Amino acid sequence: MKRLQGWPEELARFLRERAAVPFAWGKNDCALFACDAVMAITGVDMAADFRGRYNTKAGATKAIRRFAGGGLDQLADKIAAQQALMEVTKLNAQRGDVVLFDTAIGGPTLGIVGLHGHMVHSVGPDGDVVLPLRCCRRAWRIS
Repeated sequence: MKRLQGWPEELARFLRERAAVPFAWGKNDCALFACDAVMAITGVDMAADFRGRYNTKAGATKAIRRFAGGGLDQLADKIAAQQALMEVTKLNAQRGDVVLFDTAIGGPTLGIVGLHGHMVHSVGPDGDVVLPLRCCRRAWRIS
């Protein structure tokens, strides 16, 4: 998977457009947010195998379990294997890389490293959620 020419502008556009879009299962949840961000900068839909197959939390759990055999950690591992993405330490994550972090209310959550390289974007009830990169526990390089 290769980043498109002009990918920083595409990531900036994606983050601007999604900033006020609230969380919605099957439309704008953390897995689709991260996969949509990657699609914006690479043209590759990493969610093709589960996109459109759920619209509730229970449906998401079932679809992800069916596709990856577990939760978000397993989903990330399966997509990384399919796309030959290299896992990197969180301190080596760069702009546009996919990350996994834990939240107190939502548990494991996927996101994307923002354009400044030290903040992570994901989706919450009211739209964009931004956290420091140091909060992440796993990261994958998008080449």
